[in-house]
Amino acid sequence: MSKPNAFSLSLMLTLGLVACGGGGSDSPAIETANYLSGQAELGAWNVLQEARTQCGFGALTPNAKLDAAAFSHAKYLVDLSIETGVLELSHYESVGVAGFTGEYPGDRAISQGYYYSALAEILEATELEYTYQPIFPTMEERGANSMRSLLNTVYHLSGAMFEGSDVGLGAYMKTTMIDATTWREEYRFGALIGYTSPDLRITMGTRKVATYPCDGSSNIPTKFVPVYESPNPFPEMTSTSQSVGPPIYLKVDAPQVLTVNSSSSVSQNGISVPFVVLTNANDPNLDPNSGKPYIEANEAFVIPTVPLKPYTTYQVTLSGSIDKLAFSRSFTMSTGSQ
Repeated sequence: MSKPNAFSLSLMLTLGLVACGGGGSDSPAIETANYLSGQAELGAWNVLQEARTQCGFGALTPNAKLDAAAFSHAKYLVDLSIETGVLELSHYESVGVAGFTGEYPGDRAISQGYYYSALAEILEATELEYTYQPIFPTMEERGANSMRSLLNTVYHLSGAMFEGSDVGLGAYMKTTMIDATTWREEYRFGALIGYTSPDLRITMGTRKVATYPCDGSSNIPTKFVPVYESPNPFPEMTSTSQSVGPPIYLKVDAPQVLTVNSSSSVSQNGISVPFVVLTNANDPNLDPNSGKPYIEANEAFVIPTVPLKPYTTYQVTLSGSIDKLAFSRSFTMSTGSQ
């Protein structure tokens, strides 16, 4: 994703509503954005900016042009879903379809006047049919929930922590009647993160590693359902009943090469939690545009193979190498209700 004129391709599908807690109480102050109170974009901004600043991935600057591109694509997907009756979730748009602003994410950014050097896009969708209206979260809560869902993934988490300095957020929702007693709600959320020149790329420094979650991260989800992410990082898991623990992401600046040792650990009161490590070498998915693994050589994921316990503090100890020089990192994180 650090290559010029590149963008990530990662999607997430959420069937139903997501409800999770917030971040730690000792987090750094979050830069004020121009999103209005009650907007989904404000909720998403608060979650993303807090996660990035608390964990060392670098603060973002809101960009109105990327906001417009993200919003237009969210609306395009909702309108198309309503028209076709099929849940639409894609990074692409088709010429001739109402709301078309560009085939690729980069095209849509340029159409709004954002001439990027590198760009990442992450998307999330919710579709819900109901006869009796449930108690819905506010739009601001929906945006926050969308971003928390995206952070509890593999490829989306990488996109959320992309080294772009600018961010655009967009959400759109529409409810229609299917018949005399049934409503259908379509909601889409998207984020574009990029930079317009290499000197604006966010860097952490030589042999510096950042993780998410990180020390003090709280209300981390207890589990991750791989089938809800596209591409699926665990393709052998094909059912919504199959889950693993929340992914732990590690990143160093490219082109440094990151490795994680098997001696790393996730534990609770001295009891170890089994985990797997996903890297560039064993990523089960390839980017259809480049033919290369989605996970780059400067990234890795430590993923518990079983869900974690709710309301529990875990000790994470990570070790490995950065360009063959050893590193270690230890921190505690705590889970939320689910």
